[in-house]
Amino acid sequence: MVNEGNAPGVESLLDRWRVAGDLAARDQLVLDHLPLVSRLCRRFAHVGEPHDDLVQVGTIGLLKAINKFDRRRGNIFVAFAVPVIVGEIKNYFRDHGWAVKVPRKLQQRKLAVDRTVAGLCQELGRAPTVLEIATAAGFSTEEVYQTFEVERYGRPLSLDAEYDREDSQRTVSILDYLGSEDPDLEGLADKMDLTEALGCVAPREK
Repeated sequence: MVNEGNAPGVESLLDRWRVAGDLAARDQLVLDHLPLVSRLCRRFAHVGEPHDDLVQVGTIGLLKAINKFDRRRGNIFVAFAVPVIVGEIKNYFRDHGWAVKVPRKLQQRKLAVDRTVAGLCQELGRAPTVLEIATAAGFSTEEVYQTFEVERYGRPLSLDAEYDREDSQRTVSILDYLGSEDPDLEGLADKMDLTEALGCVAPREK
């Protein structure tokens, strides 16, 4: 069971850093939460960027979260840190133009989806929905969304390009979708379950 609030050990480290500028306390916070950073980075594995590189970027986000966090507002540190870390990773993709190698498996899936879309357009007389594409191609809707991240032959799309989602009344960009999970899941901001997140950090924060 997840306890409410931060454990005393984490609160002490946060206070030592925030009040006294204790670098050792900050470094310990980073070490304690590196497993969380690594887990979040694995959500972007399909993009093809080296995991270690993403961990470095995610660690920058973790440091920003440590610097900005104020426990007096009643937040749980992990819940505060997750969207900051994920945001830093997404900013990295945006700033670098997502110039990464597209995995062969994703390229092949993209070609299959393209063929499916062409067939459905002819059959239905309109553009098919993501659910229709997934059903016809034998993929999950998440896999279909992933193929939207590359154009034919693997060229990157703009991360700000917008498209419609079946479960939303607004358009979303590829950047919105990168690293996201089932929209029905509840828990941490950016759709990460708090219980799983706490399973990745040191015992002092459980």
